[in-house]
Amino acid sequence: MINFNLSIGDVAVSSKKASYTCFGLGSCIGLFIQDRVERLSAGAHIFLPESEKGILSDSKFYNVRNAVNEILIQLKHGGSTLQTLRAKVTGGANVVGLNSQTGERNAESVLRCLTENRIYVAALDIGGTYCRTARFESETGLLMVKTPQIKEYKIY
Repeated sequence: MINFNLSIGDVAVSSKKASYTCFGLGSCIGLFIQDRVERLSAGAHIFLPESEKGILSDSKFYNVRNAVNEILIQLKHGGSTLQTLRAKVTGGANVVGLNSQTGERNAESVLRCLTENRIYVAALDIGGTYCRTARFESETGLLMVKTPQIKEYKIY
């Protein structure tokens, strides 16, 4: 099994059994997509809503639109028709406390982008005021979300 530890701006796609982990998701979004027919999976650690650019880098996908587009391009290259995709989304918390609403804007942005691309959202664990760590297993399709501050562990 391939293990991907996704840092901010990272996108990974695999045709092999894979585990995708995002540590410390505060206002960031952990996005995990699976094509169960083609046996493809993807993960992203997204920092900004779709309208914001972030730091310019050819190898990082900081905003929602760029990350989702990159995942869809790679999935299509792998043979996906995009009609059998399922997404699981976590993060989008308001941890800064300065009424920036970045987490809420990130969550709205990723849901809008997935809806526009007609990608089924199978699970959501978004919002709140606590950081999360998320791990997605491509073989089972399970998303495990751990919120240490409130001693909570969820499986989707």
